[in-house]
Amino acid sequence: MKDPIKCRRKIPFFHDKTESEFRADPYERYHEMVLRQTAIHLADEFWGAYPFQSILDFIRSQIPTKTGLKIAEIGCGVGRMIGELAIQNPNNQYHGIDFSYQMLKQANTFWVEEKKIELDWSDHGFDRVILAGHTLANLHFGLAKAENLPFENDSLDVLFSSFLIDRLEDPLKAFQEMNRVLKTGGTLIFVSPLNFQKKQHWEIFFPLKKLQRQLQIIGFQIDLIKKDWLVFEPLDKNGNKIQWDCIGMKIIRQF
Repeated sequence: MKDPIKCRRKIPFFHDKTESEFRADPYERYHEMVLRQTAIHLADEFWGAYPFQSILDFIRSQIPTKTGLKIAEIGCGVGRMIGELAIQNPNNQYHGIDFSYQMLKQANTFWVEEKKIELDWSDHGFDRVILAGHTLANLHFGLAKAENLPFENDSLDVLFSSFLIDRLEDPLKAFQEMNRVLKTGGTLIFVSPLNFQKKQHWEIFFPLKKLQRQLQIIGFQIDLIKKDWLVFEPLDKNGNKIQWDCIGMKIIRQF
């Protein structure tokens, strides 16, 4: 892994995020976004189960069963998926990468520093809860952009992401970066509703066959596609939800 530019409260920065970037990033808003992500991804007692368990199960099922792997999640948020995998496979090394410092600080607090998180989401109908954390020596978090990953060429065995590629400034460059840092034969797994934020991204990547073609040009071989996959994102105690029509893909770096 490359050396960080700086560290802020134990979070290494591999991108020198400017004050204007902080202000423009909605995921730096603690009460609006970080608490929401904490509630959805860490407070299973609110929902009776982890709402995105099907995504985690899909990702886990596509990761090779060997040990000694280097695995990274791009867009890890508060770290639920990469943290679960790190618990399950202590002989692998895991990295959680995100562009939000506030998300990473929450993730590091919970998964690495074993500090309790007091979650007050009463404005969505829930009682206050205390979430007990973990101490994972094989998990490391860092701030970076998906378009400029802090890993050396050919250094990772597995990369995965969920609800990320359609939100990026430059998805094509991010895929090229993922290809760069994966070893030949390495695995990229992602889940996305393909809800692109820019007109040009719709033109380049939609419908699905266009995305497949771009991936093949970069140097990936498509191994598996899961379609017509409904994922429900909970909103409150009353059971209101957002429905996402997702795809899941496993692709292999060929060159």
